[in-house]
Amino acid sequence: MSRPTPARPVRKPAFDASAEASAPTTSGERPDATWRAHLVWLRTRLRSRFSADLADDLAQETYLRLVGRAVDAPVENPRGLLMTVATNLARDVFRRDRVRADYAARAPQAYAPTDAAHHTAEDDFQVREAIRSLPPKLRDVLLLSKIGGLTNREIAQRYGLSVRAIDKRLQQAVTLFVARLRD
Repeated sequence: MSRPTPARPVRKPAFDASAEASAPTTSGERPDATWRAHLVWLRTRLRSRFSADLADDLAQETYLRLVGRAVDAPVENPRGLLMTVATNLARDVFRRDRVRADYAARAPQAYAPTDAAHHTAEDDFQVREAIRSLPPKLRDVLLLSKIGGLTNREIAQRYGLSVRAIDKRLQQAVTLFVARLRD
């Protein structure tokens, strides 16, 4: 005769996210005291690896990612989950910084304000002359659009023309203006 095996006690996970997320408090907020305790640990761990500002940003972003996610199953190791998400976010930050640095190295003229800051009176004169030399129809459309800030539809209504006609005039005006500046 076999002896009945005693029922094993069911081991509860250290943190049950589904129970935590579904238990409302009196104020209507989701309780997150457990997450806060782990975030203190996470912030301490991240500060040992990164600057204090980056560590705080990563901890906050990690918290937001995990609080906003759909909970399918209880989290058995919340610290492991927090650290994994934070590490992946850090990789994203460093990858983004590397891409920006590569782009800046390849296109330094885009970040050099020296050309725009050092225009001269001669440059101003050339721009004015290029605008004055445009045919009146083109000059008016260019000035209303670029200086006056009107939309092509507003300019079309003002002149009683179609938006397409204004588009063509504006394109011609810009093309002639650039060509005259290059001369």
